[in-house]
Amino acid sequence: MKTILPLLFFLISLYSFAQTGPGGVGTNDGTSSLVSWYRPDNGISVTGSLIDSWTNSAGISALDISETGIQRPTLITNAVNGYDEVSFNGSNRLRTGLTLTTSNFVTNQASSFIVTKADNTTQTSSVYTTDPLVGSTRFSNHIPWAGTVYYDIGTCCGSSARIQVGSLTGLTSYSIWSYDAHPSSGKQLYRNESLLQSRANTSTYNSHASQRFNLGANTSGSNGFVGDVTELIIFRTKVNTAQRLIIDNYLAAKYGETLSVNDLYTQDDSGNGNFDHDVAGIGQTTDGTNHTDSRGTGIVRINTPSALSNGDFLFWGEETKDPTYVFSNDPINYTEQLSSKWRVSKVNDLGTVTVAFDITGMDLSGKQSCQPLQLVVDNDSDFSSPVVYDLTIVGATATATGVSFTDGDYFTLRYLDQIVWNGTSFFNGSGTANAPDNTDECLKFTVKSGATGTLTFDAHVREVEVESGGTITVSDGILLEVENQIEVNGTIDLLGEAQLIQNHTSTTSNSGTGELRIRQQGTVNLYNYNYWSAPVNRSGNWQIGYLEDANGVVNFTSAFDANPTTSPITLSNHWLYDFNAVSGEYAGWNSLSTTDNITPGRGYTIKGSGATATEQEYIFRGIPNDGNYSYTVVANNDFLIGNPYPSALDADQFINDNLSTIDGTLYFWEHFSTNDSHNLAEYEGGYATYNLMMSLPAIADDSGLTSGNGTNSKDRPTENIAVGQGFFVTIDNGGSLVFNNGQRIFAKESTDETIFYRNSNISKNLTTTLDTRMKIWLSFKEPAEHVRVIGLGYDTNATLGYDKGYDAKTYDDQRNELYWLLNNEKLCIQALPEFDSTQELPLGIKITDAGFYNFSINEIENVPNDVTVYLKDIHNDIYYNLSNSDATIWLDAVVEATRFSIVFQESTTLGINEVFLSDVHLIYDDTTNILTIKNLEVNKIEKLTIYNLIGQEVFKKTKNDARLTVNISELKNGVYVLKIETDRGIKNFKFIKY
Repeated sequence: MKTILPLLFFLISLYSFAQTGPGGVGTNDGTSSLVSWYRPDNGISVTGSLIDSWTNSAGISALDISETGIQRPTLITNAVNGYDEVSFNGSNRLRTGLTLTTSNFVTNQASSFIVTKADNTTQTSSVYTTDPLVGSTRFSNHIPWAGTVYYDIGTCCGSSARIQVGSLTGLTSYSIWSYDAHPSSGKQLYRNESLLQSRANTSTYNSHASQRFNLGANTSGSNGFVGDVTELIIFRTKVNTAQRLIIDNYLAAKYGETLSVNDLYTQDDSGNGNFDHDVAGIGQTTDGTNHTDSRGTGIVRINTPSALSNGDFLFWGEETKDPTYVFSNDPINYTEQLSSKWRVSKVNDLGTVTVAFDITGMDLSGKQSCQPLQLVVDNDSDFSSPVVYDLTIVGATATATGVSFTDGDYFTLRYLDQIVWNGTSFFNGSGTANAPDNTDECLKFTVKSGATGTLTFDAHVREVEVESGGTITVSDGILLEVENQIEVNGTIDLLGEAQLIQNHTSTTSNSGTGELRIRQQGTVNLYNYNYWSAPVNRSGNWQIGYLEDANGVVNFTSAFDANPTTSPITLSNHWLYDFNAVSGEYAGWNSLSTTDNITPGRGYTIKGSGATATEQEYIFRGIPNDGNYSYTVVANNDFLIGNPYPSALDADQFINDNLSTIDGTLYFWEHFSTNDSHNLAEYEGGYATYNLMMSLPAIADDSGLTSGNGTNSKDRPTENIAVGQGFFVTIDNGGSLVFNNGQRIFAKESTDETIFYRNSNISKNLTTTLDTRMKIWLSFKEPAEHVRVIGLGYDTNATLGYDKGYDAKTYDDQRNELYWLLNNEKLCIQALPEFDSTQELPLGIKITDAGFYNFSINEIENVPNDVTVYLKDIHNDIYYNLSNSDATIWLDAVVEATRFSIVFQESTTLGINEVFLSDVHLIYDDTTNILTIKNLEVNKIEKLTIYNLIGQEVFKKTKNDARLTVNISELKNGVYVLKIETDRGIKNFKFIKY
């Protein structure tokens, strides 16, 4: 603040004292020696063409001119270089002119300027005069007076006391008359800057309060002027030589006159572009007088020359009369350029200057937010290679310092509003080769009609417009981020994992007759579903029939199986469904046709293409989905929805935005990849799970075998939902389910930041953001080697009860299941507020197939080294240290649902049983086919049982006939499990007979 406040004060002060008089000499607020200034482009009011009043542009309202009756001059419009003129006819000499009253008009000295012409040279007329009744002293100009021109200040009438020049020609044409009077320097009269006469003598003059100041006639009613006037200027003090020269150049340019001498401003010539308007100047004459700060009638102020010397001048003028300032796009450099420009005449070299603009009348709202308003200077009017100065804006003043001009330079204002690709080059971007990058969020990005180009770096822009026939390709893995709307009349092509994010917080205003193209890969398995959601729309909706592959719009058949051999491929329309019905109600699946309108955010199903490739790529074409989408939802329904955007979706933000409506868990379907049946009863797969606590993979086949109904990828969902991904939510309370741009995020599948569930058979190491919460994933493997994973986590937002968004209910019911039990709810994720080593966490179990089941720790995060996880077999009072090793337990088809729990500390029983069974082991002799049990007393055995790998019992001995040796010669070669049940616990051994 210490550096900013003085700067603000300086700029405001500098602007407050700007020279706003004619040519930039004097001010128009009544504070300078400029007392009268009547100009045809300001303050004239008329009735018809007769003038009623003429405001004094010098800012002294007492000198405003007004008149009534018929004795009024006529306003003739567009008479002189586009400016009006005031015409006097002299026919009624009583009161032909306009009058005013004032006191202290001038005293002893003055400078006056008038642009006028007479209709004839025989009249005895007065262009303006004081009332002669006040005495023999006056301040008056007579043009002409019977062919003579004379100017008075002081004693009247004597030829030795006044400037008087006769035998002049051209009085019926416009001339610029300049008159100076001062007690020490006498009187001088100039015509078009040429000195006509100079007199050393002068006399005292004081204006009187009762006198009348008349324009066009004496107050006595005689000597009426017949002719025309454009502009009249009077200073109460004599201006210096430099100021007179500046004012004369201003008047000459404005009214199309040529000065006889000192015609320094030449840009008013037709050959130089007729920059005739609002001319102002600064400089210093050979007598050492100077003027260093000018603004004049325009909006440009120039001051503080750095190296001013005698004979140095700088003038500037505008090309447009009475401009309305608007910015429009310049087709050469694609900047927003002001609708008017200026040109300078420079004499010698006065160094650098400060240039300021009054921007009051310019609409910069909503634009120029991060790019500065700029002054551009060029020696060519197209500004194709300008010198650029950034302007500092304070209030309504924009200022550039250290500006250098060359004679004939053009200048104007511009700002960057857009980055353009014209088919050959990028313009105005901050990135490589002027392309947009991620710092250009205040600029629009425009692709010109017919232009084709590629973005190879991330870009962040304000809005995007692709003109008709234009194409912008966004390279694989690149993010195009847009603050506001997109208008696409050409094509935006998102390759690979390129994504589009829009950030505004309202409904979409995306529009256009073109399209965005985005791709996603689905399963090829004929029998497997993908859950989809379209990232684009056409007329606000999506139809499945719009879907394309690389060869065009996909075909559909009513047959159960797709046909990948056609071009484009043919999919089955038999498997197109959406769902929004009571939870678990299979009849709630609603069949869709290829022409049904699907609104953004709705999910739907499609089965695979049958192609031989690893994945089937699909193309979505349309207007990109964007902004707010809302659905009215009903409590206790399950709703198949999906990511509606051409970018990833932040699952955490989506859950938090909808936690009052949904139960806070998202479910992602994943079929086993080698399913080979359309029969529902033979489907194998399940739902991956995600909530604010953690994520779980879908049930998986961990057998490593190629037979059976297949395997899945075992991917846990990340917090980012992939483009096109559909998923289920459970509606907890009626209300609105919402999507919005605040939920969008850039995340790529290739870097494991997001996953699309398409059974790609790729198991990935998931990357995670920094998360310090303690988490444990427990794995439950059934005899068929299918693996269920459940999760336990700790979060301060959780309680000991059920918490939406943190606890998760099981969503699919497999033949054999493990789950957490909480108040009779079956949970796949349990969240607790804090870790307590004394806790016992009940598990629920459902066993359909008898056999050996493996319990293990699948993964842990942020678990202290001193924490041990035990599986407690409540029925047998056995504890299994899962932190050290897996627990493989034989379970019959009928098992108590509450048999197991998870605990975190040992018990006495635990130690005894572990010691008792720890040294028991098997020896197999393949020559005799004898199994021998070592380190166990035979009287401790309750039962010996052998099972094959599918859980069938193939051998059994009870307590009465048990032996420490077992003959297995009758068993076929293969893998078996020996279950030893004792009075102190159970131990299982897997062995191979060969």
